[in-house]
Amino acid sequence: MKLCSWLLLVALAAAPALAADKKKDEKKVKDAPAPVAAAAQDAVKDAEAKLAAGDADAAIALLETAMGTDGMAALRLGQLREARGELDAAVDAYKAAAGKLTGPGKGEALGRMAVAQDSRGMTDAAASAEAALAADPEGTWPAVAMSYRRVHEGQLDEALALAQKAVAAGGGAAATGALAHAQEAKGDLAAAEASYRQAIAADPVALGPIVGLATVLRATGRAAEAEPMLKKVIDSSPGAVEAYKEMARVKIALGRSQEALSDANLAAAMAENDPEAKELVVEVRVARSLQDLGAGQTDLAVQDLTQLRDQNPESAAVRLGLGRAQIARRDAAAAIAELQKAVEIDPKNADAQYQLGYVQHVMKQAAAAAVPPYEKAVALEPGNTLFRTSLGAALMDAGQADRAVEELTKVTGTEGYAGAQAWFYLGAAQLKASRFKEAAAALEKSLAVKPDNAQAEAFLAWSYFGLKDVANFKTHGAKARGLGHKEPALFDRLAKVEAGQAIK
Repeated sequence: MKLCSWLLLVALAAAPALAADKKKDEKKVKDAPAPVAAAAQDAVKDAEAKLAAGDADAAIALLETAMGTDGMAALRLGQLREARGELDAAVDAYKAAAGKLTGPGKGEALGRMAVAQDSRGMTDAAASAEAALAADPEGTWPAVAMSYRRVHEGQLDEALALAQKAVAAGGGAAATGALAHAQEAKGDLAAAEASYRQAIAADPVALGPIVGLATVLRATGRAAEAEPMLKKVIDSSPGAVEAYKEMARVKIALGRSQEALSDANLAAAMAENDPEAKELVVEVRVARSLQDLGAGQTDLAVQDLTQLRDQNPESAAVRLGLGRAQIARRDAAAAIAELQKAVEIDPKNADAQYQLGYVQHVMKQAAAAAVPPYEKAVALEPGNTLFRTSLGAALMDAGQADRAVEELTKVTGTEGYAGAQAWFYLGAAQLKASRFKEAAAALEKSLAVKPDNAQAEAFLAWSYFGLKDVANFKTHGAKARGLGHKEPALFDRLAKVEAGQAIK
């Protein structure tokens, strides 16, 4: 209320002759909130001044005095609490703000609250996101919150669209972080990493993007880079359940399953009925058994994982772990049984799909049966060169040379690809399709990365035979023979050419 209006009110209140007692009381009731609102606005203004001066504690204290009566003060308090990693206090402040504000303000408070609850592992996050959208259907923060919810629900295209909408509306780091999260869920890890880094550059203390980047780093073989990032988050935000969960997974990747168990147990204890946190504890126990497997204690690993499966029959992680142990034991039937159950429980488990394809392809020599699970693994993780290379190899063995070339060319065309395997299978597929020049070029590249591959030398010899290149046929045929390759047809032909017979 303006100063002149306030003075007029005081003057009227001081003049009993101008109004009856009843009217004076009604006037007091009507105008009483005005000085409180003004005081709350002053508190917000003063808090910003304290922040500008570097005194965040004083700013928070001022906002706390006003949050009970002013929604904007509560909203700003929530932001400051969240920036300090005080997620429970931030959620309380956002809740207070939502109770006072309407329209876009209410939508922002509820959207921020939903994202904070999600980071904290609170089951109320879903309801908060829906309430945010109802309060402000076109708002940026409701779109951000709903994007995260849609990822949880597996509606990835909608999640991506919501995040893109928030970014286009100028949603800043929060919107870019949501976009990265949706890109990660869709398997586009390169795009997710770029978006996460952009979000962190805009807001260096943003919890979600930092944890998301750590997840991408782990998924792309850089767990050691992720660990210090997560430690910093945990030190500054002790209630960040998502950071503890990712730290457990990072430590699994680094082979420190005992430490991972501590982080997983903390996450499960802090989260409010979060099934993912509870499942993570089981995942860590699986990882410990797989360490035994890696140490050559196959029977012990199978025994422990069988017991764990009986305790957790609906755990895809346990089924996958036991399937891998059975692969190591060379028991294809038992491995397939566990892996089929794993993909039944969790069809989006890319590793389980890949392992199922591996058993069919390598152990059962059933290339056609391996193609569908390999395809699902690739669809779930399009950037995984191992999965795509394996799909290409199975397609080649199944007689689908053209499709094999298509998939393997995607691998060899990947920026930074330096492996030999995709070049080898690409050369083999080209050879099957009688494209001898392309086959020779691919196989030469494979051997440049991994020399002394007898099968590659044999395929290369046949490629040069198809090109009627006598010198190179003799050179690589001899190399294959010297490396111990066993192929009577090749060496019979080589002997004839070495004796002077022309290649027709």
